[in-house]
Amino acid sequence: MISAFRVIGIATAASVLGLGLSAAAQTDNFMIECQQGSSAADPAKACTCMSGKVTGAVRADAIAAMHSMNTTKGANGGPPDPKALPANQQKGLEAVIAAHGQCQ
Repeated sequence: MISAFRVIGIATAASVLGLGLSAAAQTDNFMIECQQGSSAADPAKACTCMSGKVTGAVRADAIAAMHSMNTTKGANGGPPDPKALPANQQKGLEAVIAAHGQCQ
């Protein structure tokens, strides 16, 4: 019986640790993509502020949208048209734009 509780405790701790690492990885990815595409005078400060505002379910889509905007070329050789992104990434990009307006 005690060993069963021990196994459950270890599994729970591993799950919590995994979720924590996942959130930390998302924070790092957000900062990387944000700073790469930033034109702010202090990208680290602006992206840290934005990172705190783009949360929840839209965060992963925001990271994917920023990555697409940073790495994909549009038809004219510039950045891609945001309207060409999938709908979920468009919503993520909208969240980034809204956060940018609050973090200036």
